[in-house]
Amino acid sequence: MKIKWYLLGAGKLQEQPALEGQLQALLGESAEGWFDVQDAGPEELRGLLTSLDLHPLQLTRCLDSVNNPGVISFGKSLLMEYPAAFDRDSTNLAYLTILLQNRVLVTIRHGAMRALDDLVHNLMGETAPPLLHLPQIIYIILDQFSDLNVEAQVTLRDQILLVSNTLAENPSAVSPSDLSRLRGQVENLLSLVENQLYCISGLNACDNETLQDPHRKAYMQDLLSETEIMQRGLYRLETRVRDLYNDYQAAGNERVEKRLRLLTIVSAITLPLGLLAGLLGMNVGGIPGTTAPFGFIVVIGLMVLIVMVECWYFARKGWFD
Repeated sequence: MKIKWYLLGAGKLQEQPALEGQLQALLGESAEGWFDVQDAGPEELRGLLTSLDLHPLQLTRCLDSVNNPGVISFGKSLLMEYPAAFDRDSTNLAYLTILLQNRVLVTIRHGAMRALDDLVHNLMGETAPPLLHLPQIIYIILDQFSDLNVEAQVTLRDQILLVSNTLAENPSAVSPSDLSRLRGQVENLLSLVENQLYCISGLNACDNETLQDPHRKAYMQDLLSETEIMQRGLYRLETRVRDLYNDYQAAGNERVEKRLRLLTIVSAITLPLGLLAGLLGMNVGGIPGTTAPFGFIVVIGLMVLIVMVECWYFARKGWFD
């Protein structure tokens, strides 16, 4: 198990030395601390969280290997399992368990979260905003992952636009696998955002005493509105991908129709030629032109004339368009 912990004081987040002792005892009487846990097993987590006096249901959810998005609140204790990381080509989500108890904030990572490392680095930088309380850190963490989702959404929108332009200019350059990959990426991101929206809605609606301050409530309401807007945007992207499928199928049908029309024209042109050749090639007496010195040339000329008349007729009727 790997633990980094930070002390919150005077509006600053300061990294502390290696963890020794129980969480509450490390903070003293009034300080607030953030403990970031990685690669922890169930028994290691149990030993770490024992001093927090959690509700049994919250402790069970922390130790459970299966992560389910949601919020569990009892008094001043808050637990949220939040789907945090997004991989456009994978349906496996990395979860972040957020535990707030009095003056202690614990984040438990279930999967790689480089964005969280970058966030910690920024919060301890010179230009970091003043940090007044632990709920503010929770909001900043959630907002960080929300920003990543916005970036992923913009990237997907640009990819959809590129495929759409390619489909309009050169339909054969677009393959069904391209559209399937786009649809899978949109669905994965939409599933992630819907789970996040479920968590943020629960966080905004919960009666946790720590979050009842109007100023802190405003944080969550703002994040809730942003996530709802993102969800609506993803629904639009989903519709655009569906339209791309329809356009691709229409373009494919048009190609097939052109080929069938060409085959029909060729068949219509060769049919009278075959009929004429069959009549003149019968092994019976009385066929005209068999003794004429220019009979072959006349027949060939007649065939060419038939082809030219048929081509003129089909062109006039728009069959070659």
